[in-house]
Amino acid sequence: MSEEQTNKLQEYKPRGLRKPLIKTALMTLGLITGLSSVYVVDQTQQAVVTQLGRPVKVITNPVTENQLAELKSTYESKGVVVEEGPGLRFKLPFFQTVKKYERRLLRWNGLPEEIPTKDKKYIWMDLTARWYIADPLKFLETVGTSEQAQARLDDTIDSAVRNAITSRDLLEIVRTDNRPMQVTEEELRETTNVGQIYEGRTEIVKEITMISKEACKQYGIGIHEEGVLIKGNIYVESVKKTVEDRMIAERSRIAEKYRSEGQGEYERIMGKKEREIKRISSEAYRTAKTVEGIADAEALRIYADGFSQDPEFYRFVRTLELYKNSLDGSKLIIGINNPLLNLLDGENSPNNE
Repeated sequence: MSEEQTNKLQEYKPRGLRKPLIKTALMTLGLITGLSSVYVVDQTQQAVVTQLGRPVKVITNPVTENQLAELKSTYESKGVVVEEGPGLRFKLPFFQTVKKYERRLLRWNGLPEEIPTKDKKYIWMDLTARWYIADPLKFLETVGTSEQAQARLDDTIDSAVRNAITSRDLLEIVRTDNRPMQVTEEELRETTNVGQIYEGRTEIVKEITMISKEACKQYGIGIHEEGVLIKGNIYVESVKKTVEDRMIAERSRIAEKYRSEGQGEYERIMGKKEREIKRISSEAYRTAKTVEGIADAEALRIYADGFSQDPEFYRFVRTLELYKNSLDGSKLIIGINNPLLNLLDGENSPNNE
């Protein structure tokens, strides 16, 4: 092969290799262009299409027809197309970008904070709420991300809560209506008489929800119809200690009252028992003495009847009793002519007759 032919072969060979490379590049570019010109909006999402930073289309999944009509009337006059529903959609590649947002309900949990009431009682408030992106375009323009939305909700709802709590007494916050307090001890009724409430916690929560909804509209955020919920409201430690001390004092007073009443009842029962014992003893003593008197009288009558029939026998018996009582273990010195010896010497013995 001549030198000229070799040069020609080397000249045409690269040109043949360029064609597959160009074809591959074109196919890759076409694939990238095709992929960048389509996007999918899930049924749980909504999206905003911007062209060089300017919004041109809003895709939403509205909850109600009124919401869709409101969005159309707001943005179509500004040249922004409003579409609804999920699915596959098209956009200009490289020039248009899609920003997707969550359509489902999201949860906001506030940080527990210490808030003073109108009557200078401090309580811890812990709140929660469910929110959603009602206007994705306004959300994009004013907030941008869900993290920023959480921060805006912190400021908005916390401000509404603080204003509502600080303008009302503690009683309005913890009670919902004027129903009577249920107590078991009669002694506690005087301490459970609470003042009159005019709104109650339910109305306060409604007010907080309404204010929060109005304030969040400027960010394209909606608050769910169940509203802002109070997860917990408890006393701070200082107020809690005061309340516990008051409850302990009330219970101690009731316990002391019960003890005093019990001691009084004990004294009453013991006094009644003593009186009853004395009455029974007195009646028994009187009955015993009456029976004893009757018995003695009957015995004397019998003695009298018996001895009246034989006076000498009576004298004999009494003398024997005298001997028994006088000589039983004792020494008696008397003269021999003493009448007491009549029975002993046999002179006046009844057997001598």
